[in-house]
Amino acid sequence: MEFVVLPDHPAGAEALALAPAPPRPRVIAHHSGRPWLVGDWPDDEIVFVSAGPRRLALLGCVSAQRDVLATRLGQVRSLADLDGLARLAAGSFHLVASLDGHVRVQGTLSAACQVFHATVAGVTMAADRPEALADRTGASVDEERVALELLSPFGPPEPLSERSVWRGVRSPRIGHCLEIDRNGAGRTRRWWTPPAPERPLGDGGFVREALFDAVAARTAGQPVVSADLSGGLDSTSLCFVADRSGGTPLATLHYEAHGGRGEDLSWARRAAAELPRARHLVVPPTETPDWYAPFAHTPHDREGPLMFVRARATVEHQAALVSSLGARRHLQGVGGDELFLPSVMCLHGLLRRAPWAALPHVRALRSRRRWSLATTVRTMASAPSYPRWLGAQVDGLAADRAWGSGAYWEVAPKLPPWITADAAATVRRLLCEAVAANPEPLAPLPVQHEMIWINRVNGTAMRRNSRIGAQAGVAFHAPYTDDRVLETVLSVRLADRVAPGRLKPVLERALAGVTPAGILHRTGKDDASPTLYAGLRRRRGELLDFAEDTRLAGMGLIDGAALRRLLVGTHADTRPLMPFDPTLACELWLRAVSPTGTTAPAPSSRTT
Repeated sequence: MEFVVLPDHPAGAEALALAPAPPRPRVIAHHSGRPWLVGDWPDDEIVFVSAGPRRLALLGCVSAQRDVLATRLGQVRSLADLDGLARLAAGSFHLVASLDGHVRVQGTLSAACQVFHATVAGVTMAADRPEALADRTGASVDEERVALELLSPFGPPEPLSERSVWRGVRSPRIGHCLEIDRNGAGRTRRWWTPPAPERPLGDGGFVREALFDAVAARTAGQPVVSADLSGGLDSTSLCFVADRSGGTPLATLHYEAHGGRGEDLSWARRAAAELPRARHLVVPPTETPDWYAPFAHTPHDREGPLMFVRARATVEHQAALVSSLGARRHLQGVGGDELFLPSVMCLHGLLRRAPWAALPHVRALRSRRRWSLATTVRTMASAPSYPRWLGAQVDGLAADRAWGSGAYWEVAPKLPPWITADAAATVRRLLCEAVAANPEPLAPLPVQHEMIWINRVNGTAMRRNSRIGAQAGVAFHAPYTDDRVLETVLSVRLADRVAPGRLKPVLERALAGVTPAGILHRTGKDDASPTLYAGLRRRRGELLDFAEDTRLAGMGLIDGAALRRLLVGTHADTRPLMPFDPTLACELWLRAVSPTGTTAPAPSSRTT
């Protein structure tokens, strides 16, 4: 799927003509007859209704009743009236509306469906991918943004993530939509605010309903749907939900871990035995592509650096397998940890709302992490505002990462050790400018902000992986990242998100009776370290060749010699390798958009 959205303005057609149309363009017009929605999308991934001069399109995996939408659309009098209408549908989708020429474009909170916008031919134009706008404006790469993308583990913090790596192309902030008036002028407006965590969990029925609706939006009308059966609690639970959703045949995939360690395979086998109607496929390590391979294979799309690029070959392999099973949609448990695994900040918030309820859990956390009393008190007492927290990151960008302690709003961004002094100064300046604007957090409570922010990281990864899978006709889906699922879990009381001896209390309560109890009650999970080490060991020579002559070094952003020292070193754990992923992603993307090897000048650390 790809599309652009045009204002109800004569210049809209001019903006559209500035780049080639998709091979088989589809066009839906404004009430005026001017082009409004232009692109290429499958018939089963659009719900379109109209009422007089009003048009509404939901593009993506969506479950909605057309007659209900049409009735509600007929009652709408302004773009703001669409706020409630957006909640009538489940799934992951773009909402695009034209009300007598006034336009609204909205993605998901997770950015699995993202909106980009830019000024083209003097008017605001929107698209589901930034290169569609960059091609029409002749935009160049934003070198400063590339420097920000080097931050690990997930790039720049809020609100700097609104900027695209293409100059002049932006995205609305989380919870905001784009509105375009009939003169072609665009602006963003907040349409969503997170709920307060005040709803008792009870039997978890409202969480269960949101999860079933999210999965049903993907399975409805499909000949077969595939899903990860990694053995982890999140993906395993989705498989049981999918097995009960509408009778669509289910196929599962399990990739065996390298090194033959861990318990995930045995958990996956136990789950498969409880899913006799499904087809189960286990892929041994000998048939799995290495991480970091095939190394010369660059991303298909030009949106920007590809998060988790080390696993790109695995994503392609998985898409090909899914396609061979006859499925077009593949479900993954991405996002479940961030929704259901109680974080330090959950206890940080609970301590302020219900201290006596929090204290036993704080004591358990201290024991589990072997914190001193001073560390525990310092962590739980810290309460910086979001601007203050963000300001503190400026001074800590080059410091060693503090693992397992500290109060935070997001995972602290860190500079890679091989970044140049000029590039580091640029990153610090941009962060200082963001702090000076006194940014608002995504939610008043740090735990809520943290969940919303990391949901955006996960949704972005799914969007980009779906671009890879599209080559095989497959889209990847993470139901846990859907707006309605996120909003539902955010509403749960903090006291109900933690329970002694329970890994993920909210998920376990919600899916009791759906996922078998012997599988649901888990106390831990495997990690992917063996896969990373195996890929690094087998691909070290290619990685060293890659680091010998990089576009990033040519732009003055990194020191190639320092990068090579990382690759030849031995590491007791994977933490020193964390900064390598963003660097690898940026380099591969630069090679994709500049195959001739030309590079832009290094960003200046001075304000211009």
